[in-house]
Amino acid sequence: MQAVILAGGEGWRLRPLTKNRPKALIPVGNRPIIDYVIDALLEAGIRDITVVVGYRKEQVIRHLNTLDHEVQVVVQERQLGSAHALACAIPKIHDTTLVISGDNYIDTASVLMMQGKENAIRVSPSIAPVHYGVVTVNNGLVTSFVEKPEEKGIALVSSGLYLFTPEVIRSIQERELPELLNRLIAEKVPIRAVEGGEWGDAIHAWDLISQNNHLLRLTTPGRSGMISRFATITGKVSIGARSSIGPGTVITGPVRIGEDTTIGPNVVIGPDVSIGDRAIIEPFSYLADCIIMDDVRIGSHGRIADAVIGDGCSIGDHLSTITGEGYFGLGEGETKIFHQGRFGAILGDNVTIGSSVVLTACIIGNNSTIRSGRRLDGEIPDGSRVI
Repeated sequence: MQAVILAGGEGWRLRPLTKNRPKALIPVGNRPIIDYVIDALLEAGIRDITVVVGYRKEQVIRHLNTLDHEVQVVVQERQLGSAHALACAIPKIHDTTLVISGDNYIDTASVLMMQGKENAIRVSPSIAPVHYGVVTVNNGLVTSFVEKPEEKGIALVSSGLYLFTPEVIRSIQERELPELLNRLIAEKVPIRAVEGGEWGDAIHAWDLISQNNHLLRLTTPGRSGMISRFATITGKVSIGARSSIGPGTVITGPVRIGEDTTIGPNVVIGPDVSIGDRAIIEPFSYLADCIIMDDVRIGSHGRIADAVIGDGCSIGDHLSTITGEGYFGLGEGETKIFHQGRFGAILGDNVTIGSSVVLTACIIGNNSTIRSGRRLDGEIPDGSRVI
C-alpha cells in the first residue's frame, strides 16, 4: 500500500491565518498539521508517500525537505479540486493507494483499519454534517454521498481518508472526490465504509483552538534551555532548546514551548497552550487555551484565552481577550456565507496592538494596527488601522 497526501488547498475558511501559509502548515500543538498525517502513515508501516502541493507550494516543499523521511512531491499547477489533485499523482501510483487530506488530523489506528481493503472511505459521526460529505451506508457499503447538505442532526460523514485501487485512480475524470465517489456508486463499484480511530478537522480558524487542545495530549514531556528553580511546572510540558523560564512562572500542562522563547518572570501558562519559536511573554501575563505562533511578543499583565495569534504579532501590555459568540462572513459578494463562532480572538500575522486593549470574539486581519485603549469585536480586515 502507498499513500497520497493532498496538501494543495488554500483553506480559505481559516482566513486570515491562511493568507500567508497553506492550511497544512498551520501549527497545531506546535507542529504543522501535515506532520501528524505523515507520522500516522509511517507508524502504520507505509513508506511510499507522495504529497500533492499547490497553494504556496514552495513553503510546503521547504518543510517536507526538513523531515527525516523522504517523500515524493507532485505539483498541482492549478487548484482544480481534490480529484484533480489525486489525478496529478497518477505517474507515482502503482498500488492500492490511501488518499488523505493533508490538513486533517488522523491517527495510526485509522490508517491500519483501511489496510487489506480495495476501495473504501473512512466515516465518522458528526453533529455538524453541513460542513462535510454525508455518507449513507448499507451492509457496510456506501450507497450514497451528498456533499455539504443542509440537513441538521447527527450523520455519518467522510473524514477525508479514502482507499482506491490504481484502476479507479487512473479512471479519474472528475475535479472533486465527491464526484468520483458518486460515479463509482452509480457504476456499482463496491466502496466499503470504515469507522473507527481518531480524526479531527478545523473548518474555521476558531476550531484550531479545540484541535490544539486535543493534540497537546500527545505531548512528550521534555525540558531544555534555562528554567528557574523558582518556576513551577506540572503535567505534560515540553520546553525547547535555548528557551528560558523566569522565576515565579507557573506552567500547567499540556503545554508545548518552542525554541529561543523567553517567558516570565511571574507568568501563568496553561493548560492547553502551544507557543512557537522566538516568542517573548512578559511578566504577569496569563495564557490558556491558545496557539501562539513564532516571533510573537506579548506585553505584561495580559490575559489571553481561547485565542490564535499569528506569526510576528506585537501585543502591548494589559491585553484582554474575552470569549464570546459572533457571526463571521466567509467568502465574497453573493457567495459570502456567515458562520457562528465562539472564541476570544484570532490574529493574523504581523498584527500590532497597543496597550489596554480588550478583544471579544474578534478576528483581526494580517498587518493590522490597533491603537491603545480600544474595545473591539467582530471582523477587522487585513491592513486595517484602528485609531
